[in-house]
Amino acid sequence: MDFTELTRTDSFETGAIEISLAVAAGSVHACLAEFYEVVAPHHGLALDAPWNEVDIAAEARMGQENYRELRRDFVVNQIVSAAVRKLDVTPALTPQISVLDYPRADDAFAFKLSVVERPMLMLTSYEPVEVDPYEEHVTDDMVASRIAGLLETHAAYEEAPAHPVRLGDCIAVDIMTICEGRPVAHMTGSKMYFELEPGFMPDEFMDGVVGMDVGETKVIDYRVPRARGISDDDMDEFSATVTVLSQQTKTVPELTDAWVNANVEKAASVDELYAGVRAGMEAEMTILNRDTLARLANIELEKRLVGKIPDEFYKASGAGQRAKLERELAERGQTIDDYLEAEHMNEEELSVQMLIKSGENLRQGFALEALFDGRDMRLTEEDLRFSCEQAFGAGSYDPEALRRTGRFALVESSAKRMRALNWLADTATVRG
Repeated sequence: MDFTELTRTDSFETGAIEISLAVAAGSVHACLAEFYEVVAPHHGLALDAPWNEVDIAAEARMGQENYRELRRDFVVNQIVSAAVRKLDVTPALTPQISVLDYPRADDAFAFKLSVVERPMLMLTSYEPVEVDPYEEHVTDDMVASRIAGLLETHAAYEEAPAHPVRLGDCIAVDIMTICEGRPVAHMTGSKMYFELEPGFMPDEFMDGVVGMDVGETKVIDYRVPRARGISDDDMDEFSATVTVLSQQTKTVPELTDAWVNANVEKAASVDELYAGVRAGMEAEMTILNRDTLARLANIELEKRLVGKIPDEFYKASGAGQRAKLERELAERGQTIDDYLEAEHMNEEELSVQMLIKSGENLRQGFALEALFDGRDMRLTEEDLRFSCEQAFGAGSYDPEALRRTGRFALVESSAKRMRALNWLADTATVRG
């Protein structure tokens, strides 16, 4: 790459490196030549097809503006990669690029960018940490509750003689519940079974249902205090249209050897069922305890972190947290507005929550990398492969491709944190 200008200005206040650059026309032409060789086959053209023919084909499919942006981004990325290598700069975040013009084959090309490198951070100690007692153990009550839940899933319902609804009844209902103009998923459905036990629903709802006849439809309005209410009258208002379909008799099967043998695949008796459920819950608890230990150990390690983290990292971490939340909501067919409504919070409260959480994650992650470096740990190929596949899916580990696309640093950083976290959990001791 023929740079006619390549200067850097380091800002110790923000931690950013401001880079001004310009490349000669010949380098722009070489970048565009590579671009056209990549793009032409995607539009059914030969690698050496005239550039204007590629332009016409691509613009017809993508639109002129989208195509121009694609071409500019390709050239810019090539130049940025060459520039950071020449300056021996390793971006820890995606560079912020300021470019207004579009590259032309016969002209020089200039723009600016801002790069943030990984900050120089240290720990006050690289020795194992101590954590407060954290382990939980499987109890007889927990096993009994799990088995009771299993029996509940095999409960049988039979229609019972009709009578006005009373407390303690089991009824089948059709129900549509609305809050602020939206259906409430867990309280909307056909032929839902309700056991009218104390505490099942707010008193206003229970009072509305009690006394209804089978076949009757009724609209029941009730209010529930908001979790983040600022006054006693800060309530969520619900409107439920309830149709009592029938009275029901619920029969939960008796736990016997015969029932277990007929309904449980891996057990033939009650004793075997209890033993199997306990073993499964203890395996689950082992994993949960390990996760808890690692989390507590990371929190303790973060207290040892020394050094300044540039503001850009906090901004990027917060944006990442927000994007992750929006993706998870979209997968469930929800929006941020739905989330705010369900959690009874506003945008400002969400932003504060995201800032706190992202700040914690950021510092804890940097503490793990400082531990990795400070103890002179080493990564194996399997560490890198596992980290890559966790991030990008099975079969995605290709070191050359990762370096070419700029993803290798991300994979390497994640692998370092995993290795350090495992060491931290393996060596942590419990206070007292």
